[in-house]
Amino acid sequence: MAQRSSQRIKKRDKKAPIYSVVDLETTGTNVNHGDRIIQIGCVLVQDGKIINHFETKINPREKIPRSIVQLTGIEDKDVRKAPLFEDVAGTIYSLLTGTTFVAHNVNFDFPFLNAELERAGYPSLSIPAIDTVTLSQILLPTAKSFRLRDLTSSLHIEHDHPHSAVSDAEATAELLNDLLKKVQALPTLTLEKLSQLKLNLPQQTAGVFDAELQQRHKKPRPLSEELYVSHGIVLHKSRPITATGKREAYKYPSTKKAKEKIYRDALKLRPIQAKMMNSIYNNYTHDEPKNMIVEAGTGVGKTLGYLFPLSYAAYPNKKIVISTATNVLQQQIIDTSIAQLNKVLPFKMNSVIIKGNHHYLDLARFVHSLSVIEDSKLVQLLKAKILVWLLSTQTGDLDELNLNSQQSPYFTEIRHQGVRTLNSSNAFYHDDFLVRREKRLHQADIIITNHAYLVAHAQDLGDGTRRPYLVIDEAQHLSESILKRSRRTFNFQRLRTAVHVMSNLVNNGSDRNLTDIFAEQALGSYNVELLRGDLNAVEEAVDLFQQALYRQFMANSTGNPDNELIEQPLRNDQVMEVLDIGGPIMMKLEQALSSVQLHFSALSHLFTSQSDRWLLSDRYLMSQFQSQLAKLIEADQTLNEFSDTLQQQGDAAAFWITIRQSTEQSTLQLSGGLLETTHYLTKNVYPYFAQPLFVGATLFTSARSQYLYNQLDLDRNNTLTRRFASPFDYQHNAKLLIAEDAPVPSAQNNIDYIKYLSNTIYRLTKNARYQTMILFNSLVMIEQVYSQLRETDLFDQRDILAQGITGNRDKILKQFSSGQNSILLGASSFWEGIDLPSSALELLIITRLPFDSPDEIMNRAHNKLLQQQGKNPFYHSELPKATMRLRQGIGRLLRTEEDRGIAIVLDPRLKTRRYGQTILNSLPADLPVSAQKTSELITTTQTFLMGNGNEKVK
Repeated sequence: MAQRSSQRIKKRDKKAPIYSVVDLETTGTNVNHGDRIIQIGCVLVQDGKIINHFETKINPREKIPRSIVQLTGIEDKDVRKAPLFEDVAGTIYSLLTGTTFVAHNVNFDFPFLNAELERAGYPSLSIPAIDTVTLSQILLPTAKSFRLRDLTSSLHIEHDHPHSAVSDAEATAELLNDLLKKVQALPTLTLEKLSQLKLNLPQQTAGVFDAELQQRHKKPRPLSEELYVSHGIVLHKSRPITATGKREAYKYPSTKKAKEKIYRDALKLRPIQAKMMNSIYNNYTHDEPKNMIVEAGTGVGKTLGYLFPLSYAAYPNKKIVISTATNVLQQQIIDTSIAQLNKVLPFKMNSVIIKGNHHYLDLARFVHSLSVIEDSKLVQLLKAKILVWLLSTQTGDLDELNLNSQQSPYFTEIRHQGVRTLNSSNAFYHDDFLVRREKRLHQADIIITNHAYLVAHAQDLGDGTRRPYLVIDEAQHLSESILKRSRRTFNFQRLRTAVHVMSNLVNNGSDRNLTDIFAEQALGSYNVELLRGDLNAVEEAVDLFQQALYRQFMANSTGNPDNELIEQPLRNDQVMEVLDIGGPIMMKLEQALSSVQLHFSALSHLFTSQSDRWLLSDRYLMSQFQSQLAKLIEADQTLNEFSDTLQQQGDAAAFWITIRQSTEQSTLQLSGGLLETTHYLTKNVYPYFAQPLFVGATLFTSARSQYLYNQLDLDRNNTLTRRFASPFDYQHNAKLLIAEDAPVPSAQNNIDYIKYLSNTIYRLTKNARYQTMILFNSLVMIEQVYSQLRETDLFDQRDILAQGITGNRDKILKQFSSGQNSILLGASSFWEGIDLPSSALELLIITRLPFDSPDEIMNRAHNKLLQQQGKNPFYHSELPKATMRLRQGIGRLLRTEEDRGIAIVLDPRLKTRRYGQTILNSLPADLPVSAQKTSELITTTQTFLMGNGNEKVK
């Protein structure tokens, strides 16, 4: 098709603007380097309706790169008879003149098109242009991705052919209409705030908000009933939890017939899940319930499997506290499982999510930050995004924004520091998200938290008298959460940066700071002057502390001083000597930190007592100082925790110094923490709850293993254990292959080993068309294999995603889950917690058995401790952890009853070593296992995945 233009052209209405929504497909991304357009699609939109189409392929007079063919489907033969750009340039110029140009990433399409027009002898288009990417980022603040196909999918916009120019243009036009409606629905006050931000957006995108604001001044709009205004900011009303009807006990449906009656058409009864439910209900309604462990394989439906019986056991007087491994799983429980639960229960279970304070927005701090005009485009965009998000959020949970930029210093300023830091006279006290959350917490029947929060706040979540039910979901991670929480780092550079920022806020300078704010107040000026001296004292004390640690390092150093990264263990007695609170170093540091807190507290009291006289920018400066002070306080708490850990745990803790050297500077940090949980759970968590229920899909490493009981601090004889196997048909739908001739991984043959992995992965995936995930034990190994694969033609045929190279975990997982011919190279975080059903994952390659690195400093220390205790580190710790991790990795393969997949382990130790059989015994009993030569793996894999997977396995 050379060219197509719709004949259904309306007469242009002078009043309504016309948007020309354009998408280009090109041979590359740089027109100055000779890249050319190969397809252009354009639709004209007026009054929300498409009034014209234009589409044509373009002959670029050059070969189309293979990667572009793979992306767009456009080959050289498709453009051979197409017009040259010069042939259609006049039509395009005429069509777009007088319109507003729109594109999804306008800073690519608009300059590229203008450069091509100039090359064809036409002037650049001098028309306004707007970008739907940044508009989407602001107006759809909770979207998980801003790729066009992801946005159209989430908004239910038809988009059948991504990377086809006209299809992309039509989809972008629909997206534009949706976005413009959202702009028109914004409250006037929010529009004013957006305008005041002076947003620096691509081309004329910011003008969309200004134009709507002008219309609003002519024709005001009432505020939606769901919204309200508080001190100049529009917020969403909070929906309080209300009791529904009379709260009374209900009879538990123990039989199949009773469950089917209550399920109706809302849920399908799963026989194994029903057994799990009855087992849990019987234990927790028994006169003497026991601690209970339930291993429920993939497909059992474990979350509803424990929620349903415990709801009957708890209602109406008890609460249920659910703790899971990650924040993502928390949200899944409330969005999916509790929604299902409330469809079938004859009563309603209200729920609330609880996370650490820093996950929430401090509304007052955010409003103060709006008074500062930012130079940073990113911070501008974040402020705009949050302003729109406030119109919908009722929780203030920053995770709703799905941001990868939460490490931005700006978030340090607006994150919540906790309810205790709030003053009841704070203008936003009653709007505060943590204040709201505290109310919901007391009203909720189900509290959903994470292991880290549970470990830190068990007493607050529990109740010594009513003893809520406690469910530890993903229980295999609980001990790990305690160890992570105990491990802290004292970062000297981070502390110095905070002191530097605070010093700038109290020293005389060109910018307004605390010196100017309190210039006319004698007491205020005096405290500002004292703060200058305090901060100098802190800096001196930090230098002394670092010098003392460096001396200890030099006394024990065994590393190469020329290395960029040095990790050096310290003896606990050495650390104790440096951290001695009675010694000159710690005494000086503690005194200086206390003085900073004392004198800033005096300033804060003075500031609060005269609240009417300050500018918003003054409040922001005080908030900035307080945010940096929080870092100093956190660093001080870290040192105190180090001291407590040394005194209470002794040899069960380890400490080390890390030195990073570069041409610019060297940085030093002190790290340390627990090696074992040492009855932490028995002392600090379990006493506040009824006998806990521990749940997970992969909990046990073998029937006789004591590992899990040790990790959870449980008495095996007083614990009820139930295991419910996955209902999936592993015998016919899955297979595990072991490369029996693969080289054994070792440091000595690393080059040959990398070559083997790269060559085998290439052969397995070269002519394949199924989604493939390859699991590694380290990012370094990913980089080495990726580098070798880059030299092959695999990249011309497959979309290859590599963690740490082509993107972070979340980014590449999103791309992979929506792909059709992708290869993903991932490390530790991909071994579990990933749901890729149906054809989203068909081939799983495990490069080596997932043992922890024996050289990692905490592993070395833990192994040494176990040896001192007379235990074998390999069988007591290393093998159980690797077994559980392999079970979790293979658990990615089948996620629904219809799934089919094959797993390949390129590590012969699974077959040749005696412990390999122990690992294999932990896998699903009906999973066919076959050891083959590498050359046979390719044929077996292709045969199985093409549908002939029922042959008898050796």
